[in-house]
Amino acid sequence: KIQITGFIHPKHSTDNIGFLKDRIKLVKCDILDKHSIFNKINNTDYDYVFHLAAFSSPTQSFQNPKITLENNIIGQLNLLEALVKIKSKAKILIIGSSDEYGEVNKSNLPLNELVPLSPQSPYAVSKVAQDLLGYQFYLHHKLQIVRLRPFNHIGPRQAAIFVVPAFASQIAKLEKIGGGDINVGNLQTWRDFTDVRDIVKGYFLALDKGKIGEVYNIGSGKLYKISDILNQLLSFSKVKINIKKDKKLFRISDNNRIYCDYSKFQKQTGWKPKIPIKKTLFDTIEYERQLLIN
Repeated sequence: KIQITGFIHPKHSTDNIGFLKDRIKLVKCDILDKHSIFNKINNTDYDYVFHLAAFSSPTQSFQNPKITLENNIIGQLNLLEALVKIKSKAKILIIGSSDEYGEVNKSNLPLNELVPLSPQSPYAVSKVAQDLLGYQFYLHHKLQIVRLRPFNHIGPRQAAIFVVPAFASQIAKLEKIGGGDINVGNLQTWRDFTDVRDIVKGYFLALDKGKIGEVYNIGSGKLYKISDILNQLLSFSKVKINIKKDKKLFRISDNNRIYCDYSKFQKQTGWKPKIPIKKTLFDTIEYERQLLIN
């Protein structure tokens, strides 16, 4: 039997995980309050720690660099110091990002873990810091840390500040009124998309079978054009929807074409993505439709 404890910020809603609330224990905790973290994890005996708490929007990090850096770097530092203090033997997963790589030469594609890091947003800088901070705590404090650099993952329940749920949410709302305009940003970019449900399985395998101290890329290894993603979502709808470009939705820094070499992770853990992109997109728009009903 597996017991799961989830830490959640005191001011954050649990609506997104309502369907899980009876199956997990939720603890209110602010990762910027190091005393609170220590008090919450003291006298516990976790086997696995998945550190997912972070400010997660590259675009919004330009408007909120201080909040991004504080939450992502200092928040993780507080957690790791608390784990050192209680002499934790848990395996710990540190989540980086494909954004750590920044703009890369085409000769380096697909990206493996040896490609130099070149972060181009406050978010990406924070993720590099989290990545290397995790490595430092592995080296000097002997914490049992594994690091992952996930590429873009999508699916039901993702916040609408990200491109795919932003499209899906607008389409679902337009269906309610019989059609209209969908506002979009740059449709000419490409992304390595993976279903979040595949990614989460990868998170578990990283600690179950990953090598302590190592870093791994995780993604689909496939490129999808944003315009194709939008067209697939639109194909699930029967109302007339017009595409309207909005310059305000263009990202300040947009790595045009990067995709993942996940062979190191696959060799170590046996992981590979299984859910087709069409199912991911259909499930995403269905989730947005259900939100409007409920």
